[in-house]
Amino acid sequence: MPDKKHLKLEDLLGNDHEPPAQSDDPLQQEMAAAVQRMITGAGTETWDAADKALLWENIVTELVPKPSVYRYLFPKIAAAAVVLLTVAAWLFWPRPAHPLVQFARGQHIDSVTDTRLILGQQSAVTLKGKNASLVYGGKGVTINADSTLASAAPYNTLLVPYGRRARLQLEDGTIVQLNAGSRLVYPAVFRDKRREVYLEGEAFFEVAPNAASPFFVYASGIETEVLGTSFNISAYPDDKQQSLVLASGSVRTQLASQRIFGKHSRQLKPGEMATVNMENENLQVSTVNITTYTAWKDGRLLFYSVPLKDILKKLTRYYNIQLELSSAQPGLETCSGDLDLEENLENVLDVICATNSLRYERQGQRIILKEKN
Repeated sequence: MPDKKHLKLEDLLGNDHEPPAQSDDPLQQEMAAAVQRMITGAGTETWDAADKALLWENIVTELVPKPSVYRYLFPKIAAAAVVLLTVAAWLFWPRPAHPLVQFARGQHIDSVTDTRLILGQQSAVTLKGKNASLVYGGKGVTINADSTLASAAPYNTLLVPYGRRARLQLEDGTIVQLNAGSRLVYPAVFRDKRREVYLEGEAFFEVAPNAASPFFVYASGIETEVLGTSFNISAYPDDKQQSLVLASGSVRTQLASQRIFGKHSRQLKPGEMATVNMENENLQVSTVNITTYTAWKDGRLLFYSVPLKDILKKLTRYYNIQLELSSAQPGLETCSGDLDLEENLENVLDVICATNSLRYERQGQRIILKEKN
């Protein structure tokens, strides 16, 4: 028989083969008696109605599947999705263009042979001569230093056709030199906190510094914020590339895309050029010789390893006559030189032909460069 000082519960309760053992420990005896009562009374106990209801409620709570947590998260997820869609729409939805840009792009421009100043959408003034000069001041605009014209139009447009150039001083003191085949749209007076102009073609800017009124240049492919500087922009509509070359100061330039995430902003240092490929809207920055891109304003054309067809394209604009190359000679793919554009066209062509073993002949309104026989 087991030692009574170390009895187990099964010894105290007994079984079918042995009677319950007796313990000397009162606590063990009390525990055994309580267990016996529980076993004997199982199924015959009585419950208060309130206790039964509470017990059943607890059982049901545990048995019924709990609602998925996602049911409560759905409204929050839906609200977050609405916020994200709203932000995405704000970022990617095309913005209306600036009023100046809308005005410039909506203009109907007829071909002209002389430089013209258009006041708003109505009256136009013809500026005679190869090089025009305009200076804006308190009384209006002075043309070629001898006549002053008042302008109440919100925007003025200066058209410089092929074979002509112009120098413009805006009312804030900024100097703009426009190359042949260019158009500049600008306010006669800058009234807002931002000084803004629109360019099509090529121009050299010397911007008057004014920290309280930043200067912006809009072109078809490039938008430029000027931080007080001088620079050259080439943005002809028929060129596959547009460029900005910084001569001094600092500018920030980016693609003229309407979507924020489509823009690639770059801040340039003097001697750097930002080039935009108009086909894939790719913006690249490189270091260049500034004079190569700004010599035109001094009547020169510098080029180093440039395709001859590109040189003829620039001369076409400068002299306002169609120049074409019919030769397929491999050595003519690139050329280098320094041309004096103040010379007449025949002298310039003589230099090009002598350098590249070519000859030229006139065919109506065109000049064709061919290989020598």
